[in-house]
Amino acid sequence: MQFKKRLFYTLSTACPIGLLQKAPASRLLLPYHHLVSDRDVPHIAHLYPYKGTKAFEEDLDYLLKHFNPVSLEEVIAAKRENRPMRGNSFLLTFDDGLREVTETIAPMLRRKGVPGVFFLNSAFLDNRSLFYKFKVSLAIDALRKQTPGRSVETALAEALQAPQGEDAEISLRRITWRSRTLADKAGEILGLDFDAYLKHERPFMTLDEVGELVKQGFSIGGHSIDHPYYKELSLEEQVGQTLGSVDVLANRFGIGYRVFAFPHTDAGVSRAFFKTVLEGENPLDLVFGTGNQQRDMLPGILHRFNCERPYVPIGESVKGILLLNGLKALAGRDVVKRR
Repeated sequence: MQFKKRLFYTLSTACPIGLLQKAPASRLLLPYHHLVSDRDVPHIAHLYPYKGTKAFEEDLDYLLKHFNPVSLEEVIAAKRENRPMRGNSFLLTFDDGLREVTETIAPMLRRKGVPGVFFLNSAFLDNRSLFYKFKVSLAIDALRKQTPGRSVETALAEALQAPQGEDAEISLRRITWRSRTLADKAGEILGLDFDAYLKHERPFMTLDEVGELVKQGFSIGGHSIDHPYYKELSLEEQVGQTLGSVDVLANRFGIGYRVFAFPHTDAGVSRAFFKTVLEGENPLDLVFGTGNQQRDMLPGILHRFNCERPYVPIGESVKGILLLNGLKALAGRDVVKRR
């Protein structure tokens, strides 16, 4: 399947961008990233790939050549006024509130005149806690850089409740939000000090840095409290994670909008959730999913696509997404199904 997907995206580059821009999905292009960095980032290195500054700048130049940058406020205004976005627009979004936002991303966006939205996890701001997935990446990094003895391997297997003979990396990657305390146990066995790492490396932005971004004209939104998989949560927990993260930002920074982007994925999230947060008391303005530019059950749901894989050129990502959604629209399959 992965080979077929890569082949499809590669072949899509033969399509003229002007033709693909006529597809409904090109009304508002929503690429997302987490970080941009030229250095090795151990707490992320074993989770997902990311682009360096040169590749990211090339991305920006491509988008500015073929699309029109818009702000979050423009998108919200179009939704409130029940009118479509002007064609061939794009809005860049970034997840998790990483320190690279203030060090690298925001300065590049300012220089290019490109708006951006930063989706933040309230529990991680000011580096008050370390994301469990980052602990998993650090544990994998430690495994690869040291040769654990038999006693360590045995202790890890027992702590992670691993099936007999399972590789430790596989066991670590199976840790979820519900079982996140296992990451702490693995860290102890491997001699990792997550608190010291958090203090020294400062993976996340501070509240003051977020406030400075807002002053500079950038936008912010909630990304859950501590980054769970929503499919693991009850409806009450989903709503609590969502509104909890949004309300912290609205109250702290006095912003006049309320938006949210799903951590991980929105797959399997029910209709009841969207009805609650978009049509209930004090509703959100927009919810951003991960459905690759597809349409959804309500106009307040917009779907983003991953644009940070360094081995996939920006033109290939954009053309592949637009072509895929154009074909789905022709087949009547470009709307996310909800139960």
